[in-house]
Amino acid sequence: MIGQVISHYKILEKLGEGGMGVVYKAEDTKLDRLVALKFLPSHLAASEQDKARFIQEAKAASALNHPNVCTIYAIEEHEGPASVPQGGTPAGKQLFIAMEFVDGQTLREKRGSVNFKQAIDIGIQIADGLVAAHEKGIVHRDIKPENIMIRKDGIAQIMDFGLAKLRASGSKITRLTKEGSTVGTAGYMSPEQVQGQDTDHRSDIFSYGVLLYELLTGQLPFKGIHETALAYEIVNVDPPPMSAVKPEIDPNLDAIVLQCLEKDPRERNQSVAQISLDLKRYRRESSRQKMSRVTAARPAIKVEQFPEVDTPSGKSRQKNFGYILSGLLSIAVILLLWSPWKKEADTARPSMHFSIDLPENAPVAGGASGVAVSPDGRFAVYSAAIPNGRQLYIHRMDQLTSQPLPGTEAGGEAAFSPDGQWIVFNAANQKLVKVSISGGAPEVLCPTQGPTRGVYWASDNTIYFGQVSNSIARVSANGGTPEAVTTLDTAAGEISHRFPQVLPDGKTIIFTIKQNNITSFDEAIIAAQQIGTTERKILVRGGMYARYIPSGHLVYGRDFTIFAVPFDADRLEVKGAPVQIEAGVWMLAGSGQAAVDFSNNGMLVFAPQGQLTTNNSTLALMDRTGNISPLLDTLRTYVNPVFSPDGKKIATGINAANNDVWIYHIGRAVLTRLTFGGGNNDFPIWSPDGRYVVYSAEKGKSPNLFRKPWDGSGVEERLTSSPNTQTAGSFTSDGTTLSFNENGDIWILPLDSKGERKPWPFIQSAANEQWGLFSPDGRWMAYTSDESGKNEVNVVAFPKKEGKWQISNGGGDLAGWSLDGKELFYINNNTVMKVDVLTATTFDFSVPQKVCEIPSNANLADISPDGKKFLVVVSRAGRLGIPRLEVVTEWFEVVKGKFAGNKN
Repeated sequence: MIGQVISHYKILEKLGEGGMGVVYKAEDTKLDRLVALKFLPSHLAASEQDKARFIQEAKAASALNHPNVCTIYAIEEHEGPASVPQGGTPAGKQLFIAMEFVDGQTLREKRGSVNFKQAIDIGIQIADGLVAAHEKGIVHRDIKPENIMIRKDGIAQIMDFGLAKLRASGSKITRLTKEGSTVGTAGYMSPEQVQGQDTDHRSDIFSYGVLLYELLTGQLPFKGIHETALAYEIVNVDPPPMSAVKPEIDPNLDAIVLQCLEKDPRERNQSVAQISLDLKRYRRESSRQKMSRVTAARPAIKVEQFPEVDTPSGKSRQKNFGYILSGLLSIAVILLLWSPWKKEADTARPSMHFSIDLPENAPVAGGASGVAVSPDGRFAVYSAAIPNGRQLYIHRMDQLTSQPLPGTEAGGEAAFSPDGQWIVFNAANQKLVKVSISGGAPEVLCPTQGPTRGVYWASDNTIYFGQVSNSIARVSANGGTPEAVTTLDTAAGEISHRFPQVLPDGKTIIFTIKQNNITSFDEAIIAAQQIGTTERKILVRGGMYARYIPSGHLVYGRDFTIFAVPFDADRLEVKGAPVQIEAGVWMLAGSGQAAVDFSNNGMLVFAPQGQLTTNNSTLALMDRTGNISPLLDTLRTYVNPVFSPDGKKIATGINAANNDVWIYHIGRAVLTRLTFGGGNNDFPIWSPDGRYVVYSAEKGKSPNLFRKPWDGSGVEERLTSSPNTQTAGSFTSDGTTLSFNENGDIWILPLDSKGERKPWPFIQSAANEQWGLFSPDGRWMAYTSDESGKNEVNVVAFPKKEGKWQISNGGGDLAGWSLDGKELFYINNNTVMKVDVLTATTFDFSVPQKVCEIPSNANLADISPDGKKFLVVVSRAGRLGIPRLEVVTEWFEVVKGKFAGNKN
């Protein structure tokens, strides 16, 4: 850009860059003057919202004509670069503002070189500039040192009205910021900005008060160590008087600034014009006092020059002492009547509730215990739904952005170490893994027997975890062999212990019990057990995901709500009735998981329920162009639906606390149940002749393979018996061979009635292999593997594995074969891809081709037998992720407050 001529402006140099513009120094060749040109940056150029805000800045500021406001000359559009990196010249349209060139420094840059008198003068000039803006109905909303320029001649000018909001009386206000969001700069925002409320000119007065406080004392009035703490202080904590920071500051000046910093806008100074008058009056009176002090010093000189004048006698010293004593008493009275320190000490710190917006492409994944908070409240980690999978993301509370945590791809449930420096999580290949929040290679701690359900890192450096179809286990944080801590009572129908927490005594755990006859974890049991014994106490019947908190309460989930009940942690006794604390919290009644956690200092973080419920999806058909047509509108949580070989029926899992397999007859539009509890029954596939459905069922410690006639006319038959979780893959076309998954490997089960049904491993490696789908002719097997570091689709020859071909490139999850075996489909980043397959002599395939995009609210599940359509599960919630986290500070006090009037 340097040296280019845009319109009639010659670019001379780059001055700076901010969120709403890139600024260049330029020469106005028509009027022969220096100007500043502010361009809309390239990454915002396509946003109509940001263009509107950019134009609004120009219109707002151009309406002002005041020496303490930067002058706007024009707003223009340039046919030129769509971005403005120095030296770049790509084509495109671009808006820019021509404004006054201010030769000087920002107030931030001048920090430390401004004396007290200059600080008062600058404060008055800023106030006068704001008076001009407010009189024209313009609210700046981002007053801070970076937006104040001090010219070389000492004139202060307000810059950057990019966040201004016109508040014309009686007109409809167009909000250019998202409803409920905060706009401004941390540390300088008013309480109403922090809380996402409507703002008016009084918000500028608060920000101006912060700026003036910092200008006069050299430090900010609110000092939270991170953004959350800072926001809390702005809303709840009164700042100390400036005289407490610098004793030489006059109480009258203190009063002017502190009135600007009142939390309630109604109690704040209502007019910046009045503040300007007060500061000018203070400046005059302080000058007079200074002159009086100089004049009062002269008699002492006279005493030396004229000895005949009496020196101060004992009587006069007594009089002076009286003045001093009187002054001290006056100050004491003032402090007793108006003591900000006493006020803060006597008042409980109020709780604050606010939201954290997450990246649009990385919301909380709907399907796991997706949130963990560090013990000190500085970090939150959540399981994010990203394109083509999930990953753990970390959010620093002192920053606005969330970042992926390296090494946690496909990571699920997570927990922090007691020192907050490590994360332990459940990896996709059924392993517990830990990783440092500072980076570094992940460390595998141990394998797990299936997916985890709750992970807890205890203070003695032991990690406890629950499992699907298993009891609570523990392992050292340094790794090792897991050790069982609890034992399932199978006689009582217990099939899983979940969500452990070690109580403060270090000797007791609390956990959730799943029984094989419940339909929702709202019916689950919460128990406590002494570690190393079988002594167990039932604490709550009808709840899940229990946690003990330092306020002396047991909190747990039920019906998307957090409840609390007083709890004696020594006697392991619940006292009194439960009370509702937080409603609308994301929970899964089908698994007992909840996206909720809290820090040691009482900060609660949770994902809101939103539209995600346990019955929010339908089944539909999608053609090869991506168009969707309804198939089954009954709302359920459908999992892994598959077509029957004739395409007339669908077998599908339906999630509940104990999942079951259902059959949908398409022609009759009838949905009937095939399995009936006794644990989870899911992951169905059809036998090639369409007579049977094979599925995983919990009929013991782990889900194994069973089959049953699709119409329910026969008895259930066990096909395998293993201590490990198994899921069916596919049949060969003759029905004699079945593939299945176990421990991240692919196994084969012969089903020929003449032979022995003895499973054998087909693909076994350190990587995680999934599915194992036979080609229609039975000569090849396609599967997904993460051996390259990400999921890719591979094909091997069956049964001798002669040759191996990687089908996908850049990530892929297997979808299936066409019925004729000439096409193989997979999914890459919500895109259906395919390769054409040639198998006349050996295996060969074409370059991958895009078929269609999968809508963001849909998941591809199966391919129709004719290969023309895809079976998809469509979420009625719109999104499959939760776009924000909710934060509540001082939450332990909130819980105590709910019981304040109870005598439990």
